[in-house]
Amino acid sequence: WYQTLLDKKRLHCGDANNVTWLHNIWTTHMNRTDAPPFRVMVDDGAHIAEHMAQSIFFWFPRLQPRGLLVVEDIQPIVEADLFRTQVLPQLMSDLHYCGDPKFPDEPCFPTIQPLLQSIHCEMHICIFERNDKPAQELSLQDSTIPNGALDLTTCKSFQRYIKK
Repeated sequence: WYQTLLDKKRLHCGDANNVTWLHNIWTTHMNRTDAPPFRVMVDDGAHIAEHMAQSIFFWFPRLQPRGLLVVEDIQPIVEADLFRTQVLPQLMSDLHYCGDPKFPDEPCFPTIQPLLQSIHCEMHICIFERNDKPAQELSLQDSTIPNGALDLTTCKSFQRYIKK
């Protein structure tokens, strides 16, 4: 069974934090006209904050409308802490971003914010739901975790809370 999936290019084994590899697998094997809509992705990878964030930046825009991205193993361990304490608060801020000119903020993650419908977290799992906007095919650069994603102080929305 396992070998059959590999032979049919339906199972891909590699470094899911390597966005070049992900992009290549997606564009050459997964994003096919004969494939069903991409509705659910489960990140069951390394329990490392950067890897979990990379999954969101790569997979979330590619999900079909109302699709779900499940990120698990967000437990309070050193390797995952930056996801819980830095990335997740920025995503929550983007979920509630309204673009009101009276507030001096902007989305923390402009490629993710316009697609967010909801975020549900319980225990060590978060589920990110897409809104009704169509799936997007992003460039390799836009699919990569942005600089500062693991540091919420780089997001304008949080700068007003930082003591100088």
